[in-house]
Amino acid sequence: MPVLACLNGEIMPVEQAKVSVWDRGFVFGDSVYEVFRMYQGRCWLEEEHLARLRRSLKELEFAPHDLAGMMERIYRTIAASGIKEGTLYVQITRGVAPRSHPFPDPPVPPTEVIIVRPYDDRPTARLRQSGVSLISQPDLRWKRCDIKSTNLLANVLAIEAAKRAGAFEAVLVDSEGLVTEATHTSLIWARDGRLEGTPEGHEILPGLTRRLVLELITDLDIPFASSRVRLDELKQVDELILVGTTTEVVSVVRVDGAVIGTGQPGPISRRLHQAYEAAVARWLVGSAADRAMPSASGQADGG
Repeated sequence: MPVLACLNGEIMPVEQAKVSVWDRGFVFGDSVYEVFRMYQGRCWLEEEHLARLRRSLKELEFAPHDLAGMMERIYRTIAASGIKEGTLYVQITRGVAPRSHPFPDPPVPPTEVIIVRPYDDRPTARLRQSGVSLISQPDLRWKRCDIKSTNLLANVLAIEAAKRAGAFEAVLVDSEGLVTEATHTSLIWARDGRLEGTPEGHEILPGLTRRLVLELITDLDIPFASSRVRLDELKQVDELILVGTTTEVVSVVRVDGAVIGTGQPGPISRRLHQAYEAAVARWLVGSAADRAMPSASGQADGG
């Protein structure tokens, strides 16, 4: 299946999508993004992603963006691609203007890029059975990690260090020695019968999969508490779990070579992923029913 891009409303093969060298996303990282997981051609947690994107745009003082129109363009691109199981990447920059640090005055139109790619979950599914390893890295990111901007160089350096060490991810540790999150996933852990995680704030991204998991554990009768832990404490927890858009729920069995828990995916991790899969299945059934619902004219809605 072709990998397609929709650049400012025009769908094309991704290799043909070009942006100006003066685009502020290119020269300053003056842009925001979201990555959606697609199941059966539909965007999972769509409203939540849009809410976070809207917040990122507002925090960086972007002009209001037509997100309803953007979703129409997203689904046109998905339909043209024919991809059912994949990822949807969207990036919005402040636009094209001669290189100058202040915002363009007068404002210029934003650049909107949408990319649809297939995603094969099988390699990650195998890791869910075995668990993964992490290494620790200093958290060198800027001080507004709650904004999903494209300023990701510190994340890139940390995940490259993990890759070279043969690890799946890197856990980030701030200047005070406290754990924040991982490079592109949220981190939660279990100890003393409850789940814990770094409190939401400027230090971490408000992870949508993390928020979903914290909703799901209500039915599992697992309590949650916000907590700040040092790296040595993290290595002593009963279970350590990564959650994210493509990762879903993956157990961590080693950090810097130290064994976590039994060294195998634990019962809470397994229950969480079962609950996650059940939530997706329920949503897909409801989504299919919505698509089949007759319109006001008495005919089935398309797409």
